[in-house]
Formats: sequence, structure tokens, C-alpha cells
Amino acid sequence: MGVLRFILAVTVVIAHSSSIFGFSFVGGKIAVQAFYIISGFYMTLILNEKYVGINNSYKLFISNRFLRLYPIYWIVLLLTILLSIAISIYSNGRNLEQFAIYAEYFDKMNFGSFAFLIFTNLFLFLQDIVMFLGLDPSTGNLFFTTNFRETIPQLHQFLFISQAWTIGVEISFYLIAPFIVRRKLIYIIPLIFLSLLLRFVLTHYDLDYDPWSYRFFPTELAFFLLGIVSYQIYVKMRNLKIKKAYLNTIWLCIIAFTLFYSFLPIPYKYSIYLFLFFICLPFIFILTKKWRLDTYIGELSYPIYISHIFVLFSMNLFKIPYVLGFGLSLTIMTVLFSILLNEFVAKKIETIRQKRVKPTTLTRL
Repeated sequence: MGVLRFILAVTVVIAHSSSIFGFSFVGGKIAVQAFYIISGFYMTLILNEKYVGINNSYKLFISNRFLRLYPIYWIVLLLTILLSIAISIYSNGRNLEQFAIYAEYFDKMNFGSFAFLIFTNLFLFLQDIVMFLGLDPSTGNLFFTTNFRETIPQLHQFLFISQAWTIGVEISFYLIAPFIVRRKLIYIIPLIFLSLLLRFVLTHYDLDYDPWSYRFFPTELAFFLLGIVSYQIYVKMRNLKIKKAYLNTIWLCIIAFTLFYSFLPIPYKYSIYLFLFFICLPFIFILTKKWRLDTYIGELSYPIYISHIFVLFSMNLFKIPYVLGFGLSLTIMTVLFSILLNEFVAKKIETIRQKRVKPTTLTRL
């Protein structure tokens, strides 16, 4: 599934820049929700096939997931902070970059509000909750809001890596995964129904916009749960002899649907895409699970997602021209930077992660 994950990550880059030759793929929202389905699939896979027997430890699973997330995130966060400090010093304090919003509102925040923002910037957890909060400058308190864009200031501006809010949702998935992924479908299906029902109820009450449309954990849980079901489908069919031509066709169709999504005049294509994505995932995994190049390409998806805003920040700062257009130039630079992160950070950490677990046939998950 590496190529597919790579395309979805690039989709987010495009969503924060511009289309590439008119292609915007499935858009940022669907890309994120497709990643949630993949996450559900992978977490069920490794918890059922890797973290079993002697490795059946909640602490081991969670700590290994954190080892996969935090080193890359912390390096990008550190580079963002250092670059902002350098700019502040060079400009004699006239340009504070990422610190500007803190400087403006520091004396309008109480200790609890400030501590919460520092905590979520450092540890990712609860960054999705930031999208449902505002800051009251008159009291220094945080408050709940149904529309973060109507608050002044908008609290997400205090996040140094703003797109990392989705990892906050992912961490919530990880924390509950060991308790649900081994459950039978009789338990999973009702949870999916309840999550979708809640989405319907929110829509009925006109809460069908961002952040409710794809940042609200209880409604996004349905996609993670669909990934669990997708894995169970995979288990039922992994020993079947499916012609490679059929598998290739399924894989190519999903890739094509992802790439050409914005051009297709199909009614309900949002729902159709995510449903087909969920159904086809087991077939795609069977086809690609032993493809080394596909695996390597997939490893770049997380660094691409986490680093692309920093790369954009750097390109603008150093006035690097977008010779090939905004979207394509940013994508190329982000991929190159992500390769460095993967080679010099992720692979080193991966060695540590794998040593902590008794060897299995699964790696880099």
C-alpha cells in the first residue's frame, strides 16, 4: 500500500499549496480519512500478528507507536523553532515568525492555557481538540467553540506544526486499539453504526463544517473501525488463490480513482471512494505486501505529511523559486527532505523498534 499512502500524503501537500497540472487528487479531507482506514487495518494487523504471545504488551505497543511518531515530529518541530529563532535574531525582533502569536497573547493567557498549548505542541496529543477551543483574552481561559474560525485569536495558530492535529486523532486510535481490534464484528459493526449515526445527527443540527466534518474523533472513529473490518476481510481471503491480474486491476483502479477523483462527475463520489477504498484494501495489501520499493515509498508518507509546512516555510524564507509551479515544486522539495528524514532518522529508530519486539514476518509497521 506504499504508493497509495504516498499519493495520499502528496494530496495533503497539494491541498496546502496548489494542484499539479490541474490534479488535486482526492483532496485533504478524504486523504486524511483514507489514512484513518489504513491505520485501522495496520493496527489490527500488527496487534493480531505481531503483538501476540510474549509481545502481547500494551506498554510495548504504545511505546513502539510513539517511537515511530515522535522522533520525526520532534526534529521538524525543533527545526521550525530554530529557524524562527534565527529569523527573530536576524531581524532584531521585528519578525518573530512562529513566536509572533505567543508574543502577542502571552500576557493574555493564564498558566493553564499556556501549559496546555506547550504540552500539545510537544506531545501531539490533543492537538485535534485545539480545533474546538478558543482563547478568551479577557480572562486567559480556553473555551469551547463550535467554529474555531470565528474566534480571535484562532487557537490553531499556536501550533508550530499545524497539520499535526491528525496525529492527535491517530494517537487516540492507538490508545484504544488494543481493546477493540481483536473484537468480533458483532461488536465492531454497531460501533461503526453509532459513529455514522452521530455524524448524521451533527449534520442535522448544521454541524457539517470544519472542524466537525473531519476533525471530531467520535465521528472519525468509523473510518478506523472500517480498517479493522477490512483486515478481517483480508484474514478470510488471504489464503485464497486470487489471480494477480485481478489484484493488479483492483490496485490500478484505486490509484486511478485517487488521481483523477477531482475530474470525475460522479454523484456521491465521496462516499463511493471511501467505500471502495475500504473494500479494496485487503486485495491491495495482498498484492503489495512483499514489494520492497512499494514499502520504501510508503515509508515516506509520514515524513512528507509532517514536514511539508516546514519545507514551505523554508522555501518562502530563503526565496526558493517555484520553478515548476507551487504544488509540484513544494512536493519535490518535501519528498527530498523526507528521504533525508527517513534515511537518517526513521531507519535508525526503526532498528530500535524492531529489537524491542520478538522477530516476526512483519516489519516497519
